[in-house]
This record gives sequence, structure tokens and C-alpha cells, in this order.
Amino acid sequence: MWSEGLERASFGTSPVHRLDARLKLIATVGFLIIVIATPIGAWRGFGAEGLVLAFVVGLAGLAPRQLARRWLGLIVLVGFLVLMVAPAHPARARHGLGVVAASILIKNGLALLAMLVLAGTTPFPTLLTALRKLGVPPLLVATLQFMDRYRHVLLDELDRMATARRARTFRRRGVLSWSLLGGLIGMLFLRTFERAERVEGAMLARGWSGTLPSLND
Repeated sequence: MWSEGLERASFGTSPVHRLDARLKLIATVGFLIIVIATPIGAWRGFGAEGLVLAFVVGLAGLAPRQLARRWLGLIVLVGFLVLMVAPAHPARARHGLGVVAASILIKNGLALLAMLVLAGTTPFPTLLTALRKLGVPPLLVATLQFMDRYRHVLLDELDRMATARRARTFRRRGVLSWSLLGGLIGMLFLRTFERAERVEGAMLARGWSGTLPSLND
């Protein structure tokens, strides 16, 4: 959800960008609660929620094409969730499978879009500072901060491992097979643990207190 395009867009100057990060975070959580509480088949409610999001997107000046591209990449995963949840949903007998599946898909789609709007209008370090000020446990905030800091490192490591594997398999195709990709991910998982142990030792040696300092505090 925190892609490079959204990271660049989060440093805008629109009225939504200038709002306090705590207010945006609380508003997003409130919107998600309203979406979750919307009854199955309440199409007018879904439409009103979609209009609210569209208004915020327009006010923030976010590129609809960029949001749609990120949203479509995530909604595919939601589709698999719908296939597993909809047939066993309690409301299926009353509303039918199609209505239940569509409602679940719309609810998750609205929630994903709301999170993308939050990511596109609030820099991640600022959001972490807002979480800390709202009383979120410091351990959770530090975990999210480390996740953001090291995701680029892990992606670069995976790219180097994939390049090395291609150089040793002598295949003409540039796409790795599922078996090779699974092996790379497993190896990356092991290397992640090793790197985490080394980072922890280095941090403890430098007086790690459990909280990362931030210029936004």
C-alpha cells in the first residue's frame, strides 16, 4: 500500500495533505467502521460512501489513474477472499450468493481505497508519529517503522538472488518458475532472520531503548 508513487504524492500541499495526521487517521478508522457496519445489499449506503471517497480524492488532488492501478492490484486478492467467504456467509439464504459476494467485494474495495487515500496524503513517518501520539503501543509503532525501513533492503536482496539464480540456470526466459521463486522466497526468509539478529545485536550495543527517534516528534 506504501508504494513509491504514493510516497511522492503524500508530500502534496492540498487541504487534505495539510490536515493533522491524527485527524486523518481517526477519520479513516471511522470511515472503515461505517463501511463494515453497512448492511449487506445496502447499495445506496455503498454509493454514498463511494461519493465521500471520490470527494476526498478530488480535494486531495490525487491522480485517479494511479489510485486505480494500486487498487486493482489489491482487489484481486480480495476476490479470492470473496470466493471463500461468500458461500458460507449467514446472509446468503436471505439475499442470495450474488448480493452477498458483491457486498463483500464493495466493502473491501472501499476500505482499500480509503487506506490508499490515507497513504497518498500522509507521509509514512508522519503517520507513525500520529500513531505514537494517539497512544498506540511503542512496540507496534517500532515494528512498523522497521518494516518500512528495511522493505527496500529486502526487495533489493531478492532481486540480487533472482539475478544470481538466472545466471546459474542458463534459461532464456526472464521469468522465474514457481518452484524457483518459492526457493528464493524461502532463502530470503532465512536471510531475513539472520539480518534481524545482526541488526538487533548492533542496536543493543548502541543503547537501543525500544523507541526510534523521529524528527516529526
